[in-house]
Amino acid sequence: MKMNTDTLNANYEHLPQQLRHPGGMVEQIMDYINMTSMSYQPLFALSAALATCGLLYGRRFEDESGVRTNLYLINVGFTSAGKDHALKSIVKILHAGDADDLWIGEVTSDSAVEHALQLNPRRMLLIDEAGHFFSACNDLSGGSALRSVKPLLLRAWSSANGMFKGKQRAPQNGKNAIPVEIYCPHVMLLGTTQPQIYFHSITRADVNDGWLARTIFFISRTRPELDLNVQPRPVPQAIVDEVARFRDDTNEKAKLVLTDPRAQDVLMAFNREVCQKMRLGDMGNSEISYLYGKAVENARRIALIIAISRNSFAEQPIIHEEDMRYGVDLVSYTIKFAIDAIEDNLAENEDERNKKRLLKIIKEAGPVGISRQDLTRKSQFINGPQRREYIDDLCEAHAIVFHDTATGSRIFKLAS
Repeated sequence: MKMNTDTLNANYEHLPQQLRHPGGMVEQIMDYINMTSMSYQPLFALSAALATCGLLYGRRFEDESGVRTNLYLINVGFTSAGKDHALKSIVKILHAGDADDLWIGEVTSDSAVEHALQLNPRRMLLIDEAGHFFSACNDLSGGSALRSVKPLLLRAWSSANGMFKGKQRAPQNGKNAIPVEIYCPHVMLLGTTQPQIYFHSITRADVNDGWLARTIFFISRTRPELDLNVQPRPVPQAIVDEVARFRDDTNEKAKLVLTDPRAQDVLMAFNREVCQKMRLGDMGNSEISYLYGKAVENARRIALIIAISRNSFAEQPIIHEEDMRYGVDLVSYTIKFAIDAIEDNLAENEDERNKKRLLKIIKEAGPVGISRQDLTRKSQFINGPQRREYIDDLCEAHAIVFHDTATGSRIFKLAS
């Protein structure tokens, strides 16, 4: 099932060496998705493999702290750059194992999600164009029922090892509405989006309510050439068998997965690093550092998936050092690029967002600065009067400085 080594090396340039081989069933699914994709995107294949295994192992396993295998994952890439294949592969894999009832598409309200979980407490939400979907969830101007979805997902993420109780709704037709109660709901989410759609719609509320901290972003900055020689392949039997083993829900107590002491040491070191970053946000120095709020728990969840994936038949599965290190390295890698993408777009309104985009253009010009003419040319998304107003505001706030050259042109730089 392995691809040619030269092909792997050429296409894995943007994926760190330590993340290329997660091992076990995760790697088998990742390889299958890679081999059948015309647009080779190993990051998206990895997220889909983690999502598939995290779904299958849901309600079956937990570590000593009660952490389960549920994850919220978003694949971010350019249009027509291979995002859809990962979602379609998950559907194909689940269908091959007769587990179509484990996934649903976009939902319309929190009631729709609650109903789906009542029918089956393990569910994968596959959301194409997630940028538009979550933008609608954030829209406070209208009466869209989608506004109720994100709060539910926030609670579901933390309820995988306990009782989830739905909203208490008003009585209808003289009858009391009994809140939905679901024991250990296991909600997975995998979405796809374009960066300019998803990140431009992010607000500070997404940072402060913990939504972005719970979400793991797989951001690909590549546009691979289409491989027109790729042929459809059936899902390998080993993957089909794994789906069939775990497709049915069980009411049995979740099997305990122990953590090796050396793996615990890796997690503790990461926890100390995360605490330092979070304190910057507490002091008001860097609110974007709140993206690390669930980093430790996400690393544990990924390590748990990897450990089970390597040996799901084990009587006593164990999270080893290499499993935990993989979880920590993957979370650290994805947060780094998420912060870069989000920090440039985080804003309360369109004026603040446009100022940030102007600052980014000036920053990218480097120490030599950028002329007004070039700045105007690169910021055509803003009209002239607005641009002048934003520049004046940035100068007054000492975010940028300028000087006039001997030829009469004006050069803008970031303030030191």
